[in-house]
Amino acid sequence: MPKEVVKSVPQGWGVGHSDSGWMKKEIFYEYVANVFYPSIVNAKVDFPVLLFVDGHKTHLDIKLSDLCSNLQIILGALYPNATRILQPADVSAFKPLKTGWKKRLAEWRRENPEKDVTKETFAPILQCVLEKSINPKIIANGFRACGLNPWNPDAIHYSKCLAKNPSNKIKQENTVINDL
Repeated sequence: MPKEVVKSVPQGWGVGHSDSGWMKKEIFYEYVANVFYPSIVNAKVDFPVLLFVDGHKTHLDIKLSDLCSNLQIILGALYPNATRILQPADVSAFKPLKTGWKKRLAEWRRENPEKDVTKETFAPILQCVLEKSINPKIIANGFRACGLNPWNPDAIHYSKCLAKNPSNKIKQENTVINDL
């Protein structure tokens, strides 16, 4: 990782790099060990804590599991590839984040007409967007809508599980008719 990029990252944030650009189990391990855990210790959070993760294989690794067990972090694996209904960030945070990003980027470009967004300017812009767009209420609403806190499986919008195609609609209608 270039030093200038690392210097541009706000205090308390972590950065990682993979050749593919995708999350790798080693990067997630380093995040939990060197960013997440120290941040919750500094915040004086009571242990044990529950860390919800996507059920993707990069988040479920024996080395990570052992680390979390030793640190009193309980990994709660959400069903993989169900982000639109089970992951709080997808359900409540990404829309205001996307809107905030577009707004701040337009402002930044007006303020810096001769510059492009680079790896060095990305993190400070994102920090500003996060501070203005995301708040505890949005985060809490995401957990509530996903039925995670308070626990409520009925809060999930299961209709989002159904594919949006004509053949699925026919199957749904037949199911309703057959159930009568």
